[in-house]
This record gives sequence, C-alpha cells and structure tokens, in this order.
Amino acid sequence: MSTSSVASWVTAEVDSNENIECCGYKKNPLKTAVCYVVAVFSLGFLFLVFYWKEDWRLKCMCAPCHLKEADFVLIKDIYRRYHVCDIRRNLIKDNDGCSRETLRTILKKDVVDADGNLRFFKFQKIFFILDLAQHEIFRLRGLESNTPCNAFLEQYANGLSESQSEQRQVIYGKNDIYVRVRSIPVLLVQEVLNPFYIFQIFSVSVWFADEYIYYSACILIMSAISIAISLYTTRKQNLTLRSMVQSDTVVKVLRPNKAIEVSEKVLVPGDVIIIPHHGCMMTCDAVLISGNCIVNESSLTGESVPVTKTPLPHQGDCMTEYCPIEHKRHSLFCGTKVIQTRQGDTDEVRAVVVQTGYSTAKGSLVQAIMYPKPMEFRLYRDALRFVGLLAVIAFVGLVYAIIVMFLKGATVSRIIIRALDTITIAVPPALPAALTIGMVYAQIRLKAQQIFCISPQRINLSGTIDIFCFDKTGTLTEEGLDLLGVQTAENGRFLPMTTSVSSLPIGPFTSTMATCHSLAVVNDELSGDPIDLKMFQATEWTFKEPDRTSGEKFIKVEPPKDVIQMDDSYKEKGDYGISLLHLFPFSSALQRMSVIAQTEGDDRVVAYVKGSPEIISSLSKPETVPDNFQQVLSNYTQDGLRVLALAWKPIQSEETLDNLKNMQRKNVEEELEFLGLMILENKLKPETRPVIEELNRANIRTIMITGDNLLTAINVACKSGMCGPDDTVIHIQAETPECCDDSTPILTYKAVDKDHTPTGDQIKTKNHFRNNEKEALEMKTIKDEVSPMLAACRTHYAIDGATYDAIQQHHQDQLQNVIVKGTIFARFSPNQKMSLVEELQHLDYFVGMCGDGANDCGALKTAHAGISLSEAEASVASPFTSKIPNISCVPLLIRNGRAALATSFALFQYLAVYAMTMFVTVTILYSITSTLSDQQFAYIDLALCTLTILLVSRGEAYEKISVKRPFTRLMTSPVIFSLVSQIIVVILIQTATFLVLQAMPWYVPLVPVPDGRNRKCQETTSLFLISCFQYIIMAVVYTPKPPFRRPIYKLRLYSAYLIITFVGTTLLLYVPTAHTVRVMEMVVLPDYVFKTCILALAFLNFAFSCVIEYILVPSPAFIRFVSCAAWRKSRPPKYTLLEMDYHCHGDQV
Repeated sequence: MSTSSVASWVTAEVDSNENIECCGYKKNPLKTAVCYVVAVFSLGFLFLVFYWKEDWRLKCMCAPCHLKEADFVLIKDIYRRYHVCDIRRNLIKDNDGCSRETLRTILKKDVVDADGNLRFFKFQKIFFILDLAQHEIFRLRGLESNTPCNAFLEQYANGLSESQSEQRQVIYGKNDIYVRVRSIPVLLVQEVLNPFYIFQIFSVSVWFADEYIYYSACILIMSAISIAISLYTTRKQNLTLRSMVQSDTVVKVLRPNKAIEVSEKVLVPGDVIIIPHHGCMMTCDAVLISGNCIVNESSLTGESVPVTKTPLPHQGDCMTEYCPIEHKRHSLFCGTKVIQTRQGDTDEVRAVVVQTGYSTAKGSLVQAIMYPKPMEFRLYRDALRFVGLLAVIAFVGLVYAIIVMFLKGATVSRIIIRALDTITIAVPPALPAALTIGMVYAQIRLKAQQIFCISPQRINLSGTIDIFCFDKTGTLTEEGLDLLGVQTAENGRFLPMTTSVSSLPIGPFTSTMATCHSLAVVNDELSGDPIDLKMFQATEWTFKEPDRTSGEKFIKVEPPKDVIQMDDSYKEKGDYGISLLHLFPFSSALQRMSVIAQTEGDDRVVAYVKGSPEIISSLSKPETVPDNFQQVLSNYTQDGLRVLALAWKPIQSEETLDNLKNMQRKNVEEELEFLGLMILENKLKPETRPVIEELNRANIRTIMITGDNLLTAINVACKSGMCGPDDTVIHIQAETPECCDDSTPILTYKAVDKDHTPTGDQIKTKNHFRNNEKEALEMKTIKDEVSPMLAACRTHYAIDGATYDAIQQHHQDQLQNVIVKGTIFARFSPNQKMSLVEELQHLDYFVGMCGDGANDCGALKTAHAGISLSEAEASVASPFTSKIPNISCVPLLIRNGRAALATSFALFQYLAVYAMTMFVTVTILYSITSTLSDQQFAYIDLALCTLTILLVSRGEAYEKISVKRPFTRLMTSPVIFSLVSQIIVVILIQTATFLVLQAMPWYVPLVPVPDGRNRKCQETTSLFLISCFQYIIMAVVYTPKPPFRRPIYKLRLYSAYLIITFVGTTLLLYVPTAHTVRVMEMVVLPDYVFKTCILALAFLNFAFSCVIEYILVPSPAFIRFVSCAAWRKSRPPKYTLLEMDYHCHGDQV
C-alpha cells in the first residue's frame, strides 16, 4: 500500500464482499472564504447545492492531503457513491481510560499517532481506525476474526476484570443498536430541501408573483399533503425499526472469582456471559464455551424451528481460527432467542462475547435496512437527462421571452416574471410526482393482494424482470417432509424397503433414528428440525429431557416397553434406554451430524451418524456399503425423493466422558458401518407448475437455486416445468484429473437421462484422452459430441455449489456461459445464492428472487425484485413480502410491476408533450404580448392535466404476462420518435390555428396595453381552445394499453372523464355562457366556420397522433429506418450475445 506523503486513495475492507476507498482532505481557509462569498452572491444557493452534494462541498472548501494531515475523509463505496466523514481524535493516556498497551493488544498493532491520539471515523454505523504509520485504514473488529478457537476456552474462559472491561469500552463503545428518530421539524426541513420541493417553491413563488393563485394554491396543498405523508411514513418506519431493536436488559457477567449483573450496554468483546436456565434474548454475538442451548433463530434465518447449540470444541490445531460461519453451531447471534439451556460441566451455560452493537448479526441486518443497496433504474437516469433537455429548451424560451418583452416595451418586473414563468412551463413541476404515482397505486393493489412492499421504487423494477430465481424447499415444494419408508442394509446388500419403522427390531438402525437428532422439548412440546421430528416420531420412542433436580445431564430416549424386540446385536438388560452423551450438530459444509450415545446397563459407547448418502457412504467401510448403492440412490432421487443415509460405529469403552467430549469429530465419523437409507417425500405445491408455465410462456427464464441434492433438484425442475419433456439436462461437474500433476479441476459434462440420472457418456472427461495430455481435456468441447442433440431441443445446465466455486476460481472464462444456460443450481450455500444473483446482474439480467426467507435473505436483498414467503424479521430487508405461501404471488408482482412501469412511461411522455404544448402556446402568445389567463391555466393544469394523472394511474394490470416487455429506457428510438413527432404535430396544429384566425375577415388584431395583461383577445381564446383538445388527445394516445394495462374502455371512470372533458371543451368552443366567458377571460368567437375549423384541426391532430402512436411507433421496420439502426451499432444485453453465440457455436464460446 502506498506510503507517500501526497494524497492518495486508501482501500479499507468493510467485509469479505465489500471494500471502500478513502482519501484524506484538510481544511483550506482561502477556498472556504471564496465559497462563502459565492454563497452570499448566489443568495445561499451554493450551500443548497453543497447540501445535495456533500463531496462537492468537501472538494470546494478543502484540499486533498495525506491521512496524517486529514480533518475529513472522502469515501467512495462499491456503488461509486461519495460520502464525507469527520476524522475524530481520541487522546490515549496510560493513566486514564484505555492504555496504549491495551489498544495494541486488542488491535494487534500500534495505531497511536505522534501526538498520542487514536484517529478514527464512523461510516454507516461502523468504526474505522487510521494506521498512519502503514498508511492504512481498517475496520474495528471484535473477536470474530484472527482469534484462535482455543483462546475462547483458555484465555477468555474466566472473563475480564473490571479495568479490562472499562478499557475495552473506550474502544468499542456501547453495546447498543441505536436507531436515531429525528424530530418532526428536522424531518420537515430535510424534506423541503429536496430538489423537487425546491423547484416547486420556485415555481409557486413565480406564480404568486404573477397572481396565478388557483393552481399555486392547489400545488401548495398537494405538496403539503405529500410532505405530511412522507414525514409520517418516515417517522413511523424509524419508530418501528427502533422499537424492533430497542433493548435494555440486565446480563450476568463473569468476573474473576465472581459473577455480577450489569447492563447489556456495557458488554464488550471478551466478556463471559452466563445464559440463564429459562433462556433470554441475545443482545450480542457470542460463542458458547460451556453447556448447550436451544435457540430460536427465526429473526435471522426465517426458520422457526429451534436449533441446538453446542460448546465450541477444543481444537487439535492451536492455530485454527474462529469463524462465525464455520462455527455457526457453536455461536449465539444477537436478536435470536435462547429458549432453554442444558447445563455443562460447570453447571452453568457460558458464552464469550464476540461482537457488539452494529457489528453483530442483528446490527448488520438493521444497517442493511438503514443503508440499502441503491437500485439504479434507467428510467430515472434518462428522466434526468430529459429534464436537462427541457431545461435547455426553457433557457431558450427564457431568452426569447426577455427579447420579445423588451422589444414590446414591457417593464423590468414584467420581463422577469414572464421569463421565469417560461421555465416553470417548459419543466413541469409535477413530473417527479407523475413518475411515482403509478408505483403508489401499484403498491395499494399489491397490498390488497397480500403482497407488501417496503421499497416502492422496486415495483417498477419488478416490471423489467428477465429471469426469476426460486428456492426449492418451502417455495416450489411443500415445507414439510413425509417419511415414505426406510431401506436397511445387511451384509453388504439392501433389504426391501419398509414403510413401518416401528415394526423393525431394536438395533443400530432404529437406535440411530431415535438418537441422531437435535430435538428438544419446548413448552411441553417436542420441536426441532422437521426431518428430525418425522424421523423420531416414526420410531414411536419416548423423548426425556434431563431432570435438573436429580442432577441428570443427558437426554434419554426409550422405546415403547411393550414392543421391545432386540436383534442379535443387543442383549436386554432391564429398562432399555439410550443416553445422548455428546452431539456433533449438523454442518452444511460436512453434510452430516452425529451423536455419541450409551445404552443403559451397557458399558459400550457408540456413535450414530446421519447425513447425505454420498458423504456417509464415503465414510463407511466399503464392505458394509451395498454394491448397488448408487443405483438404488438414483432410483429414489430421480423421483424427487429426499434421501438420508444412516451409519454407526462402536467407540472404545475405556474412554472417559471428558475424553469423549474432546474427541475430534473426524475421528468419530470415520470407519463407519453403513446401516441403510431413510426416504422422505417432498411434494410439489399445486400452484408451482401453473406459475412456472405462465412465466415460460412470457419468455421469462426460470431457474432453481437450492441447498438440496442435485438429482432431487433436477427432478423438481422437470416436474415444475422449468425443464421441458424434450429438453436436455447437462450435469457439469468439476473433477481433478488423474492424468497429470496439475491439480486444477477440469469441467466434465454429462448428459442426464430421461430418468434424471447421469448417463455413462461424458461429454468432456478425462477418460476420453491420453493420460499425459491435459491440453486435450481443456480443448475438447461439448460441440463435438452433443451439438446434434442440442440443435433439436433446449439445453439446461445443472451444477452444484462445489463446481460453481471451482468455475469461479479456475474457469472464470466459462462462468458466464454456464450461468446463461444454467437452470438447476443445487447444494448452494446462502453466499453462493447471493453470488449467483450478482453474476446474473452482471450479464444485464433484471433478476427476481423468490424464497421462504431461510438462507435466502442475501439473494432476496441483492435481486432487483426479491419476494419473501416468510414474515420473519429477516424478510424486513426483502423489498417484497407475500402472505400468499406459494409462488402464485410472482405473476401478480410482475404484472403490477409492468403496469406501474408502463404508467410511469406513459405519464412521462404525456407530461413532456403537455409541457411542450403549453410552451408552444405561450411562446406564440408572447409574440403579441399576451398570455393565457389564470383561469385558463387553472382549467388546463387542474381539470385536464392533474385529473388525467390521477385517473389514468388507477388502471389495473393486464390479466396475463405477455412476451412483449415494457420499455426500460426513455432514450430509445420509439420513445424519442413518439415525443418529437407529437410535438411537431402540436406546433403545426397551433400554428395553423393562429394563421387561420388571422385569415378570417372579422379578425381584429390585439392592441397591447403597456404593462397590461392583454389576456382577452381572439388569439388567446383560439389557442387556448385548440390546446385543450390537444391535451385531451395526448391523454388518450398516451394511456397505457395492453399487454401491460387493461384497455381504456375498461377504465370506466377515466373513460367517462375523457368524454366529459371533450364535451365540455366543445361546448366551451361553440356555446360558451356569459358567466364562463367572464370567468375564463375569453372572447366569443363570432364565426361558426372558424369554430368548426378548430374542431376539424383537433380531429386532424387526433388522426395524426393515432397514426404515430398506433401504427408507426409499434412498427420495428419503420423505427429501424427512421433511427438509422442498420448503420448504428446497438449493444444488446450481455446474456443475449452469449445465448446467440451459444446457438451458433455450442459451448465453445
């Protein structure tokens, strides 16, 4: 890392997936003084810009410098957004507070500067420390990294002293997840300073100065209501979030030779807390060092099933470091609830605090809610560009108005007002509201359909979805599993499957089913993992928690006494029962769990193991595994059944209890005796296949990301419709070649047969080539052997998590190709799910994700539109939550998203043409020193524009999802051609009206009155009337239509409104009443021929507009011609290029 004395960017790690870049800045008095002078002359506008862009303020008022001299730090996050943080200084004194030695011990480096200060800054609730000597910035961490596992059992086992705790508090601060709820006045100021409201204030000020009272008052009322709603929503969300995380409990902490009660807020990493027997809510992250805990982790995982936590075992390798993910089964996380405990050797359940505050699991969740990932949407980016274009037009209009008014002899005040009014006409203040009102109505409709949204901006994004990812268990299939049967193995062969476990004799197989689980009695009810529960219930054994009063420490299971039937391996000795001495919990990385148990009256100690069949068979003695194991397993998995394998082994009887607990897991789970298989059924939800078929018909790609077995996932994919009956499934697997010394894995491609099992034919494999030619392995492609097969049908890749990791590490050039054709992703961890979603986004996919909240939270947050089927706290970070417990919510979300997106586009186009129509009208009238009256402006703005926006947004989504996608960008040829063509038509029709009027024999030109308003004239009335028809025409042609919204005739209220406004404007043209003429400041046009000409021009305008919008714009050939697309390079999405390349060249891309 650079150590130069000049300013430079320094990279700091936030977590394993995120870094920030930092640059130091110091105060510059001269630049600051210049900025203040400019701010005074700009009437404070410069400071308003600095409020919006804090990085501009820093660059304008400060100078870049080395970190040693820095007063501020400019931060660039991974989304390329800039933030500014103050650098704080904390004086370190050895005799007061935290000593330098303590600081060095905790941070493992000396970071105190020459003045004795610790320099740090706080960014998004996380503390970062400056190491000036190394020119580094690093995150303040607890004991979750660089801490050996054995240190928790030795160094921290007896707790911290009072002085050690106080010194650590100086560094780590309070153990508090504090959510700031700003006061209403502060929120009000922040809301009003939004650029949208600043422009509205400017517009309303101009209108009031011009005595345009009615619409100004209306805008003020609507803005006040909007601000009030925004303040209420923001404050309510903050209060809800604070109430969710607020806590103030007393915790028992171990100090040398005693235990004391302290507030949770003074806990620091290294403290030892004592978990009460009745349980508690965890207020920090901790690692268990003594005793067992039964924990409800639904607030983090979405799973309401209690989880058993066991003490961190002693590691044989003293350098093995603690990792919260790898040692999850030994970790207690903040926000989870300990339901009950089981005593350890010390008669107390103890845990060492690892992390506090916002560094905890719950703190990270709250931080993700407070600082969500920004979702850039092309519509808003293009809208800003278009507003910039309108601003340029407004500037031209402003110059034109100044020149015309000056030449006509208008006063300075009149020139200023007319010029500024031109800006408010060309850039409509209602534009931002129009872009969001469609989302507001869509949010209301979704809520009525039991789909709740915490991020309305994502609604429009859900209308752009190209691909939807689904979890399997609980999402595509039913949550629960039914035990279909068991198939025991004996003497190296399988016996027939039996559906009645209770009929089996008591032996190793039934004992494994009765003991190898992590069940617990909670509120007098047996609970735990659904598979464990089904397995134990099938045995009909009895579960007994240890009786604390009698000193019992172990769980005991007993068979029904009236049906005890022993096999040859056991001898009956009185009351038969098995005590569970030690548990090795299930590990997703190891794909197994095990228990050490002892039968009553028997000195023998045994280990019972349960896990994935592939793993258990590899850990078992070969002679105990049936020869047809793989064939039997495939027969079950191809039918979509969940299969687990059971095994056991005796342990040396002379081992003491302490030795048993300290045994290495790998020593317990090796040289096993294979016992057989347990078969469970997971049914497809009835709504799954119709939804997948609907998405397929709409050409929305569907994929499955699951943690389950690959063959089971393939079966579910075929049954659900993700893979068609004639489609080909290719299993990609990473294998290490035996033909050379290079350990880099190669990718093998195996066609999966119709029964969903891999055929013997490997498309790319080491068996096809000479043993010493790895180059041949790398060059051989799928094209050589399966291109004829692929040409006739669709192809789907199926890969597991291990292969995905291997591709990411060793075959990056193949990653995109695999993802584009991948449909089944099995044995994926939560991080891999999130990584896959990100890779899909890198290929320009708009990604949707649907999961039940368990292990899907990262992917749900990362996707453009994540919808959770769980209502747990983990789903608070998911943009959408459905109370519909199946994927039928997905088409509802997409349809409403498309409707909202189409509405936003239509209203943007309508308002753009509306603004240009009024701009053209005012520009023509300025040439004769006239303008529309306040009442005419009010009729246009309120009766025609505002009501159109409100009513057209109420339209419901179309009944089905079409193949056609809505536009995602404004700057596209069809949209630009539509806008330009309609504006040209508007200009021509208004110019024609003005010229026809002047050709009338009764026409009397306006004689301007100096400093008069000059509103009552034939020119103003004529242009007002024709423009009213044009606003109605634009409302009709830009009304969203099928296939995204229901047709206009089904919008009864809106259709009635259009008819009423057309009839009303026609009556205003032909037979205006005296009262109307006086109020609207019109003149009565004397000739019915001219009136008919105006109506005829309106119909001509309508005809031109319909031809443009309904014939020319939808024609791809015409749009390609007018946009010269044949001569321009257009960049389709990356995934489209890969798909095209694949169809042309097979997998050689």
